[in-house]
Amino acid sequence: MAKTTKKVSKPEAVSAPVKKENVMVLDMDKLLIPFSILIAGLMIALAIIFTLKGTSINNDGKDTGTDTNTGSDTGNDTGTTGDGTAKITIDDDPYLGDKKKAKVAIVEFSDYECPFCQRHFTETHADLVKNYVDTGKAILVFRDFPLSFHDPKATNAALAAQCVFEQKGNEAYFKFHDLYFTNTVANGEGVPGGDATMESYAKQAGADVSKYKSCYSSKKFADEIKADITDGSAAGVTGTPGFIIGKLDSKGNVTEGTLLAGAYPYADFQNVLDKLLK
Repeated sequence: MAKTTKKVSKPEAVSAPVKKENVMVLDMDKLLIPFSILIAGLMIALAIIFTLKGTSINNDGKDTGTDTNTGSDTGNDTGTTGDGTAKITIDDDPYLGDKKKAKVAIVEFSDYECPFCQRHFTETHADLVKNYVDTGKAILVFRDFPLSFHDPKATNAALAAQCVFEQKGNEAYFKFHDLYFTNTVANGEGVPGGDATMESYAKQAGADVSKYKSCYSSKKFADEIKADITDGSAAGVTGTPGFIIGKLDSKGNVTEGTLLAGAYPYADFQNVLDKLLK
């Protein structure tokens, strides 16, 4: 009997389990989103920095503001010259205070339609009058600097105020001044009611209405207003409100002055004035 040989299959080799290495897979699409946000944020921050470069911010973080001859609302673009070299005269313009007694003059170049000028009137003007003008330390002189992009309302208001000044003097002028700044819409919009309202302000200030109307309609003080603009520009004023604060001599000259350009808070005026009064 033939011997049967049983074929024994070799056992299949069992491979040792292969250990997979940890592999980090980067999803570039997902990474690009936060990276783009970061870049955009940096670009916005830089834009803000360069925008604010022409804007003066006081210690409270408040935009001091001025309107400029460029026609754009840029904040304070001229800054403050504190080197004591600014010069101006009080000319024959309206003023508050006692010229014979005051040692210092605050010469304001202003536009009746400038919102920053209105803000100065609302927030600072009364304190300056109370603490420096009424006490005899300083006079406050108002000189016209209407900006072209606020015309014709700004120049018309200046003409009207000058007509009141011609008739009734300083006190009446500033009564008109106060009524106008209190009620104007500003930014070239004027007071509600326009010329008729200004006429009522002139009457409230004590002016003869008939004489006022003749003066106003003739634009009698157009050259006076242009002269103020010329003088202010020569002294370094480029926008409104602009203030030259300096020592006053007996001839009406203002010397050793500081140019304060913008609707600064009272404390900034106080700092300049107190140094001059030492």
